[in-house]
Amino acid sequence: MRIFLITAVAAIFPLTIMMLANQALAVQDTPTTMNGVESVCTGVGSAKDDPRWAAYPVKIVLATSGGADLANAHITLNKGRQVLVQTECDAPWVLFKAPSGSYTATASLIGGSGQSHSANFSIRGGSAQKEITITFARPVADAPAPAAPVGQ
Repeated sequence: MRIFLITAVAAIFPLTIMMLANQALAVQDTPTTMNGVESVCTGVGSAKDDPRWAAYPVKIVLATSGGADLANAHITLNKGRQVLVQTECDAPWVLFKAPSGSYTATASLIGGSGQSHSANFSIRGGSAQKEITITFARPVADAPAPAAPVGQ
């Protein structure tokens, strides 16, 4: 039994490391590169005015249907069936520098609703920054409280 456990752990450990290598918790305003794609989680405070962000061809904006910024989402960037980036961002913008091509970005809200929405887009070299807004219904915590019944 002991040899079986040692063998199982030895076989599973490399797979776990490979899965974690493609997913990371983004540190705000710190660019990271995964699978040849540079990304940055930003959009809060004065950091959103950083001139470096203009060099990213794609800006994904997370917002409510009313236009308010949202944060705390799991973001996946795919090119076809290939997952290029998986990250968790606690800011409303995720910027990507990727080679020319067609992509799908999927955002899933963390904690609560579990809502998930996607957007398809293309990147062409030399184009102006493309802003793509992924919209979610207003979180329940932000919804107005129901009115008290009349007479109470």
